[in-house]
Amino acid sequence: MKKILSIVLVGLLLVGCGTKEPESEYTRYTNQTLTAGFDTVMTLLAYTKTKDDFDDYFDMMRNEFIHYNELFDRYNSYTGVNNIKTINDNAGIAAVEVDQEIISMLLLARTYSEISSYFDITLGAMLEIWHDYREAGELKNAEGLEGEIPSLEILEEAMAFTGWDKVEIDETNHTVFLTEKGMSLDVGAIAKGYATEKVALKLEAEGLEFGIVSGGGNIRTINTRADGASWAIGIQEPSVLATAENIDVISIPHSVSVVTSGDYQRTFTGPNGESFSHLINPKSLFPATNFRSVSVIMKDSGAADALSTALFMMTYEEGQDFAQRYNQDHPDDQIGVFWIVDDNPDWYQQGDYSFNMTDNLKEYSRNLNQAD
Repeated sequence: MKKILSIVLVGLLLVGCGTKEPESEYTRYTNQTLTAGFDTVMTLLAYTKTKDDFDDYFDMMRNEFIHYNELFDRYNSYTGVNNIKTINDNAGIAAVEVDQEIISMLLLARTYSEISSYFDITLGAMLEIWHDYREAGELKNAEGLEGEIPSLEILEEAMAFTGWDKVEIDETNHTVFLTEKGMSLDVGAIAKGYATEKVALKLEAEGLEFGIVSGGGNIRTINTRADGASWAIGIQEPSVLATAENIDVISIPHSVSVVTSGDYQRTFTGPNGESFSHLINPKSLFPATNFRSVSVIMKDSGAADALSTALFMMTYEEGQDFAQRYNQDHPDDQIGVFWIVDDNPDWYQQGDYSFNMTDNLKEYSRNLNQAD
């Protein structure tokens, strides 16, 4: 359930340029790459003492993302690597020995599936049907025709090949076995967030003090800016246009992750002109339609990735209740949630959209604090 995200860095500099901080030994640099995997742009923005230091961190980031992309890829094989595709190909056949990072990512995914049943990476067999219909629909749309959608019966049949009870994870021997042939894992709702978190932790361990890792929209800040100011993270309106404006800007004065799930990319037009997104509700088996986008702000990028998917499926009331319960149960790992819809007169208004957020984000919101 791969998601397209709508977070941009406010004031992101041109690739490769540097800006000296006033009265500081640090200079701000940024660079990005399209060759680090995950089918997206990876960006590093950081304050370092020299350009060589920044280049070393950037190369490290790129290599780490390539490594995680190979591990979590469900479509391609790589020499000497047992990855998610290898696990899926061996469903019902044999256990597959894998890297510890795959084990750790799957255990995290299982934990968040237990926290919310709206997040489930075992739905690969059902999601693959939607993937095929979406690709066919996009081709028909290009010809001016409406795409088709799968029947509920077909989707329900695929659900027989899902469930954590059919996933055996052997932490001692580092193996994963899908016990039923026809089953598959789809880790798109957590893999990039997990990788972004791991990359940020690696950079920090190697000495990076101030920066932002952007894994195609999975934003992970490292501390603050060099001058101690908070990073300003813009939450965009749900639009594919390059001119899309920010609905709000969130400034949090410590390391944090921001991940968004949205319905406005990777969509196709189906029967009666209805738009169908890639975000499939595991209860209805059809695309969720409650919001245009949902952003989750919390410490861990992998967890934020999983929960942004789950919260996109819930109603607003369910989401508020979930966030409250989650924060009560995890006092040291609070989450904030930011919702965007087309029109709700009871919500805050910005441009053509309405937005709302959990109370714990309001002190960090530029819009709400300007209003005050």
